[in-house]
Amino acid sequence: ISQMWDAYDSSPKFAFLNALAAHDYSLDAAHSSLGSENYDRTVYNFLNNLMAKNDARDTYIVLRSDHGLQGGPYPIDYATQIEHMHPWTAIIAPANHLSLSLEPFASNQNSLVTGFDMYHSLRYLMSPSFVDGNGKQKSLLFDSGIPRWSYNLFQQTISLNRNCQDAKIPKSFCPCISERHDMVPSFYVGHSEQSTQKLSLPMLSYNWTTMRFAALRLPGVLLPKNAQIKYVVRFNRDVLPPRCNTTLSSYINEGMLRESWQLIHNITSLFPESDVSGGIFLYPRQMSLLVYLVQHQVALRAAENRNPDNSEPFRICETGFGSGHSAALFLSSAPNVEVVTFDKFDRPYQSAAFVALQSSYGKRLTRVIGNSCQTVKSYKKTCHFLHGSSLCKTDNIDLIHKSGAGVTLTSTAMGSLDSRAVYFGKKAQWAFLRKEGCIENVVCFAEEERTLDGKFIFSSGKGQKISHKFCFAVNTGACKKSKGVESVKRTWREDDFCPNWIVHAPGP
Repeated sequence: ISQMWDAYDSSPKFAFLNALAAHDYSLDAAHSSLGSENYDRTVYNFLNNLMAKNDARDTYIVLRSDHGLQGGPYPIDYATQIEHMHPWTAIIAPANHLSLSLEPFASNQNSLVTGFDMYHSLRYLMSPSFVDGNGKQKSLLFDSGIPRWSYNLFQQTISLNRNCQDAKIPKSFCPCISERHDMVPSFYVGHSEQSTQKLSLPMLSYNWTTMRFAALRLPGVLLPKNAQIKYVVRFNRDVLPPRCNTTLSSYINEGMLRESWQLIHNITSLFPESDVSGGIFLYPRQMSLLVYLVQHQVALRAAENRNPDNSEPFRICETGFGSGHSAALFLSSAPNVEVVTFDKFDRPYQSAAFVALQSSYGKRLTRVIGNSCQTVKSYKKTCHFLHGSSLCKTDNIDLIHKSGAGVTLTSTAMGSLDSRAVYFGKKAQWAFLRKEGCIENVVCFAEEERTLDGKFIFSSGKGQKISHKFCFAVNTGACKKSKGVESVKRTWREDDFCPNWIVHAPGP
């Protein structure tokens, strides 16, 4: 920057430097202050040199921090928590510059200021403006994109009574104690203000050796038993077939699962303009049946071993992560379930939702990023259960090709089984698989009619009535294209299910 200022001494110029210097000075608090003091000397020398240049009287300098220290043990320190809510800003302004009114500028030092105000102010400095009779700059010629609630720090006085609601600051980042009772920083893992109002989550445990918080023990979470990655899985009862009065709580702790879903909701609600594809939560019958199928197959696999307490991971391959609801459902169904999800992860909330769920379930949840039309074909590991729910027009076919005989194929619920996308419409995937002899034992079900209370990609809007249908099938093994894939024992039949839920599958 100094060289740039020397080379263009008389020309207007703008420079931005992102230092990223002070995230983790040291785990030892005694040494942390030494690191910060050392960086202070670097900043002092830079500013001293810049202020000595010829154009210093025509230069604005903005020094700004983001959140202060956030690594290691520092988040538990109250001073760090308060600092996180008060990003530090200092502005060095030339006192006699035409763009500056000293009285409002001085007054704004004691007001609530946001990044929107800083953007407004910098736009004011860099854009053509109208001037008054005294030559002072007034309003901008071009103000497109400047938030209407923001202030020009150099010309406008911000009220001392301004609050977070006025400044458009989300409650989870609000520095005003009068508007926020929980000052603990969230550090991007959900938002503490929203979570503490709605949920009763377990306490976080911090590991001082790894410098990480331990995973939350939500349903199904457990740690490797030994170096061979064996899992302790005990089944104290038979998995009963679903009856007409079966609900999800017949198989899992539904309340704990919904805590995971609430975390997903907290994340997706931050992106109100982004499309949400829907979720397995819309289909209570499908949720209950999916959990039954997974638990029953896991129990049979464990019973086939001489030591039923020792079970290898049971891997579910799903295409289409969506918001993560189905992944959380599968992970909650049994302690040794692993989920690998195939998705582009191109929606703004998806990666955040994935990381949040992974913080709960650990390495039991993994992802393959990319177009599932290609990534499923190149996947090398064995899939023990299949769930196709992406927009790829061949994902169900590709999953069958990559798995062995006896593996269960499930797919997303649809408004009609005759659609061309998934089930049994003309050139639909399941119609092709059945025609080629790739699947058998096809059973289809209908959900009860319900009214949507939200907006989703597949719907016309809030208030629409839906009654979707879905199917299960078994891989015959006749169409597998990978060598060495594992075959499994077929674990269910049509008689296991409530006859009132079953509908006829179109076609032969």
